[in-house]
Amino acid sequence: MNKKLLLSPIIVRSIFRRTRNPSSKSYDIITSGAYKTNNLPRVVPKEIPRPNHIYNLVNGPYQSPILIKNQWQLEGIRAACRRARTIIDRVSESIQPGITTDAIDRIVHELCISLGCYPAPLNYENFPRSCCTSVNNIVLHGVPDDRPLKENDILKLDVSVYYNGFFGDVSETYLVPTTGKTSTDKHALYLIKHARRCRDRAIAVCRPGVEFSAIGRACEEYIRQCNGLNIVRSACGHGLGEQLHEPPQVLHYFDPSEKQMKWIMKEGMILAIEPVITEGNGRVKMCEDDIQVCTTDNSRCAQFEHTIAITSTGHEILTEGKTDMRPNVLDRKDVFV
Repeated sequence: MNKKLLLSPIIVRSIFRRTRNPSSKSYDIITSGAYKTNNLPRVVPKEIPRPNHIYNLVNGPYQSPILIKNQWQLEGIRAACRRARTIIDRVSESIQPGITTDAIDRIVHELCISLGCYPAPLNYENFPRSCCTSVNNIVLHGVPDDRPLKENDILKLDVSVYYNGFFGDVSETYLVPTTGKTSTDKHALYLIKHARRCRDRAIAVCRPGVEFSAIGRACEEYIRQCNGLNIVRSACGHGLGEQLHEPPQVLHYFDPSEKQMKWIMKEGMILAIEPVITEGNGRVKMCEDDIQVCTTDNSRCAQFEHTIAITSTGHEILTEGKTDMRPNVLDRKDVFV
């Protein structure tokens, strides 16, 4: 009796998907310093609390690989995450050809202030702006500048806020829409779609009693089915709460030699899950400005991030969906420069 060969829909689609050489792709390769960044500082009103990004690296709770949040802390993180979600959803409405990433940053800054938040990236490890805008081959920490976005650019927008003593963190990837006769880049859509699904697969395995290795396994098993895509291993998730980056480190790949693989998820842990997926080989390097990170082969990347809480029955996505928050309309214009 002949046996039928069963293939998943993803594999079937991948077989017939045209593979392209990264060097032949028609999109802008972003280099640090090619575009000007507004050097004037963003101003945050004094009444908005500032985060303290310095914690005890020798003693204290941040040396522990497991930080468990109580209900009061969870409520604080949830409130911060709702604000981060509101901001990124509002900003997404402005993404179109011709807008600069500096203008996007100004909108993020305005919304942060209107919601009583401090934009967490601002002045964090010398980062000069209120959000990260990573375009095309820029993997992480893209600095907003005066380059106008073009049709079919891939924009990774990372919004982090500090509100009432707690952080919220979310990121999305957008394909800048086309107008007129330009056709939509199907390869970019493919990359973005599967980057989102990879994050969702990783989150789906999160629950108490599960090893952290399950996250990396889920990411690798999914991307393995996607033709031409790879995981950027250098991009890690993290815990967060009263600090923007807390233990534990979350790896989006499986490596039995990594000690994090054997750690166990527990109720009360807060995790940022944020795999970065690329069309290229997955290798990255630091840009000349020592802030931005780009791919070594100039391939494009996509990233989606959620902040989640491990609950008694599974997990709660703290940055999911639309919110009903309405930012205040500011009469004060002195917060912008």
